[in-house]
Amino acid sequence: MTLAQGSWPTYTDAALDSVRRERREVERECRAFQRFRQRIQTLDTQTPRFERSVVGVDQSLTSAEKSVRDTIEPWYRETVMAVDHYGDVYGDSFEASLSAEFGVDMLVLISEATTFSPLIKQRLLEAAQQCIDNRQVFLETLQDEFTTLKDAQSTVQGSREAIAELDSTESQGISDTELTERYDTLHTLNDECKSWIQQRQEEIHAQRIDRSADVDAYTDLCSYLYEDLEVDYPVLATFVDLLEIISQYE
Repeated sequence: MTLAQGSWPTYTDAALDSVRRERREVERECRAFQRFRQRIQTLDTQTPRFERSVVGVDQSLTSAEKSVRDTIEPWYRETVMAVDHYGDVYGDSFEASLSAEFGVDMLVLISEATTFSPLIKQRLLEAAQQCIDNRQVFLETLQDEFTTLKDAQSTVQGSREAIAELDSTESQGISDTELTERYDTLHTLNDECKSWIQQRQEEIHAQRIDRSADVDAYTDLCSYLYEDLEVDYPVLATFVDLLEIISQYE
């Protein structure tokens, strides 16, 4: 029998495109947080008003006073929220974004403070660095996923070549030695597919993403990367289909 050209699984092609796109977006976000952090570093700090206040003087925030947020928000919008994909991927407000990335406490702090204190500066720098670190770790995960997809493609190509060799030989009228070799080839291909499936299932259970500091952002990597594709688990789907192809030759 001869397998039709279009019958081979191609899920990994679209999956590679998704990983490439995600990697570009995360790299842009890293650079955006780095720019935001650099701006924060340029700000001079001041002693908080309550540390130099006069006893009996009301130090409450008046409508004429500006909060630290009035400085921070434009910078955040011009860097973190200015990446090309922000609207499509996040599409949220400044309050929602800063709360997700830096924590609700940070949003409250910069909204109520009128003095850019050393403490506020340090906390902003640390929060921005944590966002950068999270994304750099995620980039390593994406590189691992990219490598896995390429390896899967290489395995499928090897299977195609082996199957093509079987197609070129009639199963009837061949020697016992050739039949044994045919069986061994199919057995090897079958075992290779099952090994891939087992390994991939273990990876799926172990993989978690942290592109954002928001706890709700945690999910398994495949569901996150491939939710818009034909299948959520392209590597698994590839080798399940490949097992079906191999079974047609047994």
